[in-house]
Amino acid sequence: MKTRDVCGVILLLVYFLGVGLATGPSLYQLLAGRLPAPRMELIPFADILAILNDPDSPGLGVAANIVGNTALLAPLGVLLPLFWRYFDSAKRTILFGFGLSLSIELIQLVAGGVTSVDDLILNTVGTAFGFALAKLMMRVCPWLAPVRQSRAQWAYPLACWIAVITLATMSDMFLLGFVN
Repeated sequence: MKTRDVCGVILLLVYFLGVGLATGPSLYQLLAGRLPAPRMELIPFADILAILNDPDSPGLGVAANIVGNTALLAPLGVLLPLFWRYFDSAKRTILFGFGLSLSIELIQLVAGGVTSVDDLILNTVGTAFGFALAKLMMRVCPWLAPVRQSRAQWAYPLACWIAVITLATMSDMFLLGFVN
């Protein structure tokens, strides 16, 4: 593993921990046993239209929902192509972002919370925006682009995400077992 890969893995782990904290159940909800009842919205753009049409609709509002969900995975779209040449393709980067967003939504479905196809769409759009920004950065500063290609580059981000999910699950199980 090269120095650039190590730096990328460390940044990705820190970023994924932040994503986990932002999207998972809160520590208070876990300790108090007050996980929200899961709610699923499978109609595309239903939540977005509800928020835009009714400012008093449940949720965090326009900025937190639309801008927040778009911004959530934008750093992923920047980090992947900057550190790993495998993600030089928009298709690979956006598909990885889609898969990550899908896993977040499925975890929210199980852990309690809102699972929405709108979140999936906005997160994927955010990944695409991040990818476009990374390509612009690499065009302006060509030295930012990764130069070598290894066979397992796709595995580093996947391993980071699996590690964060595993760590979060084990800590939740420990806290819930310790409290009960």
